[in-house]
Parts: sequence; structure tokens; C-alpha cells
Amino acid sequence: MIRSRQRGFTLIELLVVIAIIAILAGMLLPALAKAKAKSQGILCMGNNKQLVLGWHLYTGDYNEKVPNNFTIPDTLLAISSGKFNNWVNNVMTWDAGTDTQSISVTNIAWVKNGVLAPYTAGAVGIYQCPADNKVSAAQRKKGWTRRMRSNSMNAYFGRSDNNSATLSGRSWAEGQAWRQFLKTSDVPRPASTWLTLDEHPDSSNDAFFVVGSGNTDHWDDYPSSLHNGACGFSFADGHAEIKKWQGARSKIPVTTTGLNIGSIGVDAGIKADLKWYTERVQYIR
Repeated sequence: MIRSRQRGFTLIELLVVIAIIAILAGMLLPALAKAKAKSQGILCMGNNKQLVLGWHLYTGDYNEKVPNNFTIPDTLLAISSGKFNNWVNNVMTWDAGTDTQSISVTNIAWVKNGVLAPYTAGAVGIYQCPADNKVSAAQRKKGWTRRMRSNSMNAYFGRSDNNSATLSGRSWAEGQAWRQFLKTSDVPRPASTWLTLDEHPDSSNDAFFVVGSGNTDHWDDYPSSLHNGACGFSFADGHAEIKKWQGARSKIPVTTTGLNIGSIGVDAGIKADLKWYTERVQYIR
């Protein structure tokens, strides 16, 4: 009887195969990560698009009046008073306490009571960037997996507080130096005026995004850069787009503890980014 001899792989052959697989994985994984970030960017742009469409439906019902866009104190007042009269009723934080601000990080009901909610079919996912699943260590310990909101609104839209200044059409920001857009008809160039964006997780607190008009080398509030260094925007005419940042100071890593600019220097990229942004805010005296 003739016995067949079965030959297995040698150790060298196995190592070669493993090395080839590792090389292929090393080539494919970055491409897959970029593709994922790009798809999330498209979804983020879609969320901003839904927000601006809901915003337009709201203004159509209120004689062109735009919704309130409160800073932290009046956002918390909107919640504690039960009025829920902000465009979105929460304040983001990395804390996980029992105060109103911490509770608002995950409170779905307060978001659904926001004035835009009836015009967006009560969808809560549209307030958050799909790439933003950041939580702090304290929040993770409590079992939190996401925060409710990434998107913020241009500080020059809507009533910013319960005082009289912004009701007269003067900005809360920069000592009433600029026009505050209280009606859609106040906006001279809607296609060139941004309305919502996804904000950097470490920068996000209230839903009110502001950058000093004279800034040429730094942000105040920081935009997000979670889509391969890009950020989603909507504009007052109803369109949405993705902006790819150039400067290192526009692409700060997320720490879940607060902004850490560190030794990141000023370059031509950040100046170009801020020039692009400034041209789309509409600082009008």
C-alpha cells in the first residue's frame, strides 16, 4: 500500500503569509478610515441641512422672526423655567453631576421641547455630528456613550439673552458692535452667511458660536475637524457644505477635558481659515 505524504506549511511560509496580510491591512485600514470619515462628513452636512430647513419653516410661521439663540445663563433659564424657548435646550459639559447643565448633556426630552423640534419631526440625531461620540472619563463611568449635541448656531442670529440689547438688533457679542439678525430679511447675503456648524467637542458649551471679528491667528469658540480635518456648515439660504481646514490651529485633537492648543504655532493656514470664516459671518456695524 502506498501512503500519501501530506505536506503542511513551513514556519517560514506562514510568516511570509502573515507579513503580506499585515502589509495589506496597513495599506487598507487608513483608506477605510478616510472613507468612513468622509461618509460621516456627508451625514453631518445632512444634519446641518435639516436644521436650516427646520429653521426656515419656523421663520415662515413667525413672520420671518428667527428663533432665540441663547448663551449659557439664558439657556439654563429656559430649562429651569420650563419655557424651553431656545432653539435647542442644552449646554454641553464634560461633567457628570446632578446640576441642570450636566443633566442636559443627555436629556432627550429637553431637546424635543426646543422651538425647532416641531419643524424637524422631533429628530434628535440631527443636533449631533455622527463622528462625535466623545464622552469624558466621568461620563463613561456613569454609562454615558454620547452627548446630545455637536451643532451650534452663528452668534449673530436671534435673541441672545433676555435683556433688551439684542431685541434692538445690536449684537450681544463684542459690546453691541454688530448687527444682530432677528429676521431672515435682515440678512443681506444669505448664501454667504453661515447659520449652523459642528463645533469642536472641547469647545462646545452653549449652542451659541462666536469668534472675535478681529481674530487673524486664533479661534475663540473652535469649529470641529472630525471629518479628515473638515467641518460641516449650513447657510442661511438653506444650503450646506463641508469646509476643509488648512491650519494646524483649526485641527486641535479632542481631549474631553478642554482645549489644549499647547505649542501649536501660527501659520498661513489658520489665517486663511479665519479669513474664510470672517467672510461668511457678516460682521455689519
